[in-house]
Amino acid sequence: MTQPELAELSRFLFEPLALSLLTVSMVAYLYAMSARHVPRPDGTVATSGRRAEQAGFVLAVLGTIALAAHIVVRTLAAERMPLGNMFEFSTIIALTTVVVGLVVVVGRLKRPDLMGFLLLGAVLTMGAALLVYTEPGPLQQVLGTSWRAIHVSAIVFAAGLFTVAFVFGALYLLRDTAERHLRASMPGGSVGAARAVDLADDDLGTVPQRTSPDTVEGDVAELEEQFGKEHRRRMRAAIDPVRLAVGTLLGTSAVSWVFWVEGLRAGQDLFGSGFTRFVTVDIVMVLAALLARWAVPYLPSAATLDAMAYRTIAFAFPIWSFAVITGAIWAEQSWGRYWGWDPKETSAFLTWVAYAGYLHARATRGMKGRNAGWLAILAFGVLMFTYYGVNLVISGLHSYA
Repeated sequence: MTQPELAELSRFLFEPLALSLLTVSMVAYLYAMSARHVPRPDGTVATSGRRAEQAGFVLAVLGTIALAAHIVVRTLAAERMPLGNMFEFSTIIALTTVVVGLVVVVGRLKRPDLMGFLLLGAVLTMGAALLVYTEPGPLQQVLGTSWRAIHVSAIVFAAGLFTVAFVFGALYLLRDTAERHLRASMPGGSVGAARAVDLADDDLGTVPQRTSPDTVEGDVAELEEQFGKEHRRRMRAAIDPVRLAVGTLLGTSAVSWVFWVEGLRAGQDLFGSGFTRFVTVDIVMVLAALLARWAVPYLPSAATLDAMAYRTIAFAFPIWSFAVITGAIWAEQSWGRYWGWDPKETSAFLTWVAYAGYLHARATRGMKGRNAGWLAILAFGVLMFTYYGVNLVISGLHSYA
C-alpha cells in the first residue's frame, strides 16, 4: 500500500471503527452497571445486565485491537513511531486508559461497574484527538533521537494513568457527596448507612485496619437493597445538577478556551470553528458530569473510589518523574542545556509539583478525604493545561508538538 492509502486506513481504524466500538462498549457497560443494582423479584441479577457486560467486554477488546492497529498502520504511514504530535499522544493516552481498565480494573480488581466511565474517558480523549488531528508525516530533526521514544512513551503512559485516576477521583467526589447527604438525612438509620458514610470520612490512602473497601461495599449494598428506588433517588438528589453543570462548565472552560484562542490566532472569525470546538468540549463535559450524577447510586463506595484514585496516582507519579528527568537529558542533547524554563518544561514541572503535593498531603494527614480529592482534580487540570494550553497557545521550543 502507498503511504496515502496507509494514512487513510489508519484514520478509518481510529475513526469511525475504534471510536464506534469503544462508544458502544461504554453504553453496554453503563447499562450493565445499572442492571446489576436492580435485582429481579427472585433476587437474581437481570440476565440482560450480565449479557450487556459480556458484550461490553468483547466490544472493548475489539476497540482496543482496532486502536492498536491504527497505531501500527500510522507507524508504517509515517515511517516512524507515532510519538510526534498531540493527535498521536492522545491516541496512546486513550489506549492506555482502555488497557488499564480491561487488564487491571476488570481483570484484576473485578470492578466492571467502573469500566463504563473509563471508556467514557477514553472516548472523550479520542474525540479531543480529532480536534487536533495531524496527517502522518516526518518529524523535525530535533525529535529524531533515541531519547524521544523513552521520554515520550513515559510521559504519555503516565498521562494515561493520571486520566484513569481523574475518573476515579471525580466519581469519588460525587459519591462522597451523596453518602454524606444520606448520613445527614437518616440519623439513627440502618447500621449499614451509618457505617458506610462514617468510613467515607477516613483517610483512605491506606484502608483503615478496622474495615476495608469491601466491607463498605457490603454496607452500601445492604442499604440499597433495603431502600431500592428511594435510596437511589436520595443519592441523586444530594447532588444539585445545576451546581454540577455550572462547576463542570467553569472547570472545563479553564482549559478548553485554548481551542478558541488557537482558532483566532489562525485567522478564524470570532465565532468560527475555534469557538465551535470550545463550546462543544464544554457541552460534552457537562453531559458527562450529569451522566456521572445519574450513576452515583450504582458506583462503588466513596472509600473504594478514593483508594483507587490514590493508588493510581501513586503508581503514575514515579513514571512522570522519570519522564521529566529523561526530558532534561534529551534537552541537553538537543539544545545544550538540561533546563531552560521553556513553557512546556515549566508547566511539566508544575504538574509534577501538583501531584507531589497531593501525595504529600495524603501521607501527612494534613489534608484528607474531599480536600485531597479536590487537590487531585486541580493537579489533573494543571496536566491538561500543560498538554493543551502550552502546546496550542504558548510558543516555545516545544511548539512542534
